[in-house]
Amino acid sequence: MKQFPSIEKLDTAILYTLELAASLSILLLAFGLIASMANVLTKGSVLSDSLTMQRIWAWTQCIAIDASVAGTIIRTFRYFQENERLKFWLYALLSTLLLFTAAIVSNIESVQQTLNLTLESAYLHVFIPVELLIWIRSVAIVLLIVAHALRHVPIEQNEQVVHPEHQQLAVSQELLEAIRLVIVQEIQSEQTEQKMLPEPETPDNCERVKAYLSEHPNAKTREVAKALSISPATANKWMRQLEHETPAG
Repeated sequence: MKQFPSIEKLDTAILYTLELAASLSILLLAFGLIASMANVLTKGSVLSDSLTMQRIWAWTQCIAIDASVAGTIIRTFRYFQENERLKFWLYALLSTLLLFTAAIVSNIESVQQTLNLTLESAYLHVFIPVELLIWIRSVAIVLLIVAHALRHVPIEQNEQVVHPEHQQLAVSQELLEAIRLVIVQEIQSEQTEQKMLPEPETPDNCERVKAYLSEHPNAKTREVAKALSISPATANKWMRQLEHETPAG
């Protein structure tokens, strides 16, 4: 479709028109309900006694209901993708009712025009009673109003809603904290290993201790260790070994 920009723009305009019709239909439906209720309360003076009001009522209700079919189907799949189950099932039921009544009414009109019958005779060719069709259409009108109102009501989920930026910030803080803990553990582990490991032996430690003792025969272990930069244990080891070797010499 990207090869034809004009068609893409036309599709966008059509989608906008369908969404606009679905949104404006609530006003027409509300007008129809008010007119119907007023007609009942005034014993038919609003619609039954006025041909003009009858036609206005019929046109507004047909536009509100039938123009909402495509928008209702679009919202059904949109709510399914967004995982909003309540709105999805409501719009799925509403789409089914609207499509069913549209198909039946279209079939009645086609039979009437094709066979050149009266409207009463065309009703005999449908498989459901006209009263049931009227009931279904009335229920669809009420559900359209409910669905439109429900669109503006946030559905609370069991889980707390987390905004993407807050979620990213929380993940970043947790990641930094985890990295900090790993670094601290590594440092502590290295320090522990350094404490546990014995000082590496070098081949000339014995000669160094021997040379130092020759110059300082009365030097103590700690003095030798400090002077030669070796551990007291190493200094003590070689000093004892040299003491055992001296008498033998």
